[in-house]
Amino acid sequence: MKKQWPFIFLFLIFTIEVNAFQDSLSVKNRVDKIIYGFDQRYEPYEFIDEDGTSTGFNVELIRAIAEELDMEVELKGGVWRDVRKQLEVDDKVNVAAYFKSDERLRQVLYSKPISVVYYSIFSKKDSEAVEDLIGISDKRVAIQQNSIVEEYFNQFGFIDDDLIYTYDSEVEALEAVINGETDCAITSYFTTNYEMQAGNFESLKSSSDPIFITEYCYVVTNNRKQFLDSLNWGLRLVKASGEYDKLYQKWLTPKKSWWERNSRWVFIGFIILLSIIVLVAIWIYLLRKQVSRKSEKIKQELKNRIEVEADLQESELLRKKTEEFSSVMLIQQNLNHQITLAPKALSKLLSFEDSEELLGLSIHQLMSKEDVDHDLHIKEQLKSGSFKFIDSEIGLKTLTNEILWIKSSTSLLLDDRDQLIGYVQFMRDVTPLKKANTSLVELNAELANFMYKTSHDVRGPIANILGLTGLGKMVSKDEELTNYFELVEQSTRKLEHIFDDFKEVSFILHGNLNYSCFDVKELCTEVFESVFRKRNKDLHRAKIQLMINNEVKLITTDRTLLKRFIYQVTENAFEHNTYYETNFIVQLELKENNYHFTFVDDGIGIPKEIHTKVFEVFFKGKRSDINIGMGLYMAKKVMNKLGGDLKLISAKDEGTKIVAIFPKQQPTKS
Repeated sequence: MKKQWPFIFLFLIFTIEVNAFQDSLSVKNRVDKIIYGFDQRYEPYEFIDEDGTSTGFNVELIRAIAEELDMEVELKGGVWRDVRKQLEVDDKVNVAAYFKSDERLRQVLYSKPISVVYYSIFSKKDSEAVEDLIGISDKRVAIQQNSIVEEYFNQFGFIDDDLIYTYDSEVEALEAVINGETDCAITSYFTTNYEMQAGNFESLKSSSDPIFITEYCYVVTNNRKQFLDSLNWGLRLVKASGEYDKLYQKWLTPKKSWWERNSRWVFIGFIILLSIIVLVAIWIYLLRKQVSRKSEKIKQELKNRIEVEADLQESELLRKKTEEFSSVMLIQQNLNHQITLAPKALSKLLSFEDSEELLGLSIHQLMSKEDVDHDLHIKEQLKSGSFKFIDSEIGLKTLTNEILWIKSSTSLLLDDRDQLIGYVQFMRDVTPLKKANTSLVELNAELANFMYKTSHDVRGPIANILGLTGLGKMVSKDEELTNYFELVEQSTRKLEHIFDDFKEVSFILHGNLNYSCFDVKELCTEVFESVFRKRNKDLHRAKIQLMINNEVKLITTDRTLLKRFIYQVTENAFEHNTYYETNFIVQLELKENNYHFTFVDDGIGIPKEIHTKVFEVFFKGKRSDINIGMGLYMAKKVMNKLGGDLKLISAKDEGTKIVAIFPKQQPTKS
């Protein structure tokens, strides 16, 4: 037993030394950080993109594995032969991705496969197809240097070495085929197809079935078995979490074409668009019928208004003729305003049986308080000597409390010694005319309100139609359908213009006057720009001459109404001629406190037989795609509103001259 102790002691020492040596090796080969070397031009597995970012299937997968192992990752990209040297010789990287082969099994340790890769033969589309390895025996073949394909060729000797051309990357090998340096290239199908989908190698084709199929794995050096076990464990965790499938779908699954991905939605969108078009067409049809009915109603109202105006003019003429043959009522009052003399006509109007009943009655008893105050004010002014007589309009109450409107002219009543003894009033009954005017005002107000409401109600649907037609033109790729949208848009804009004109007429006829002093040159320029912009014309190409000197540059009248007048006359001149060939002269003069505004063009002119018709509503001397024949009608109404007149001088083929004469006014006080 004692003889065995030395051997036991030596065995223990040897065991301790061996464990110490293994521990030292374990410490030396322990990996705290993954340093991944990769081919910088091997898309989609590993590459550096345009932004200088390292990416690809292998790169993102090694990052996911490192995250599961709670380790850092350092990425080193380069040429493939340099990457292999850094792993196998220099030990500058501790993991890379290799294709699996018997020769490499002696040099490195392989992880579980991360994917399966197969190689194909690629050639130019216009060349003869190379279908298998036998077909490349007499061809110049491009391959990547230090790749598994080169190892196979070295091992099996498919073709002569003189026909094999090696390059730093598969991309360079494919470029050699395109440039005619080689007849074909053998590269991995996924990487080449990835480049072809990106549009880089559109002139190439895959002319064979897979010729090499191999597993793609992460590798480490032979002395890092424990590190390889960690990588395999991390790969297993990544696959279990579903992250591997996501990366595989992202990088290695063939991408569907745009049509394959979106054809269903395109079809649904087409059905929706077609339904919208049908609904819009039905809506437009119904709306046009509704607008047509309202337009006819407006035209009828305008026609009725014109007839009422004609009746009033006839009534006014008859009234004037009657007054010429009838006596004016003469009423005398004393200083206490008591009636001392009254005709029978007055008593009859006031429903008294006899004129004697009026004598001694104060004229103020027949008036309202407001009219009494006004009457006293008039008489005070007469007594001050400021006026010889003063005209006014007063209301007198009948016995039935009905109000009679009387035109009155009041003066002083003097005796033989020129002493004031009373007052004299010449009265004329204007009640029928007053009622007619009131009726006309109410009718005009109702018409204006109707026109405004109609224009307002229709503006919303019109805007919707224009918006839908605009949308239809943008999304429609059918030329005929686009033309239909254009026609709908043109008709709708014409309808919009009609209602704008109706609003203009309403404003002109019923708006309040507001006199101000302004620069008429600036106003003309503003109007010219608006007229040409409406037709998408270039104002700078127009032949317009503005003859307004500094003496009349600032004028005093209603600016808004004058702007509407200039717009209608200018648009009428260019609309019925040509925008760039017509010479248009605008001149303004001041004569005897009246402005003379002259507009001259050298266009087609207006035949004399229709001079009286051009100022009528809805009269169109020439077909227009937008205007409805209200331009000169509105111009005439503006001049009437401003207390002026309009003169037309024209003949066929001799141009047109329009002269507006209207009074100079004082600015409206605020």
